[in-house]
Amino acid sequence: MNSIAQKSVAQWLALAKKGEKNLVNADLAGADLSKLDLHGVNLSGANLSGANLSSSKLYDCNLSNANLSGANLSKADLFAAKMQYANLQKANLTQALLQEAVLQFADLTEANLQTANLLLTDLKGSNLQGANVTNAIFDYAQTSSITAQVNSAPEMVETEALGNALTLLERNINVFVRMSGAKINKNTKGVNFVWAKKNGAVIVAAN
Repeated sequence: MNSIAQKSVAQWLALAKKGEKNLVNADLAGADLSKLDLHGVNLSGANLSGANLSSSKLYDCNLSNANLSGANLSKADLFAAKMQYANLQKANLTQALLQEAVLQFADLTEANLQTANLLLTDLKGSNLQGANVTNAIFDYAQTSSITAQVNSAPEMVETEALGNALTLLERNINVFVRMSGAKINKNTKGVNFVWAKKNGAVIVAAN
């Protein structure tokens, strides 16, 4: 039998706490990983459904194809995380740092992204139907006003990519949002539909 399949949630959790970097296909459903430093860990294909990852450091992690449905990722540092095809249905991403994360074709149905930092996040083909993006930071021009309104807004990371985007902004070229093919509907809260469509989002019928 496959030794990976034999590991219990507790055993996977112990490995995570010891700093193991290879947790591919790990079963961590419902585990408490809050405030852990997991940056750079390979969690591709992992089952993290219902896990508590609040305030965890997950920057530069590989979470592609991971199951994060119903997970608590509030205030998590997901800077530049690879989250292609991840299942984030009903996940709590309030105040999460998702700047420059790759969420291509991720399922964010009914996810809570209130006050999340989504600067330069790649949302190509993602599903945001029914998601709550109220006060989420999609555009650099919004950051000063939002930060003033919401004291708990996530940080903005100064990077070369952000600097290049600011240079383009001076030429009236907005590259802060990558929403080509992203799905939204009337149940997607806190989004300007005209703005979203202009940035490539596809408006679909509500379920």
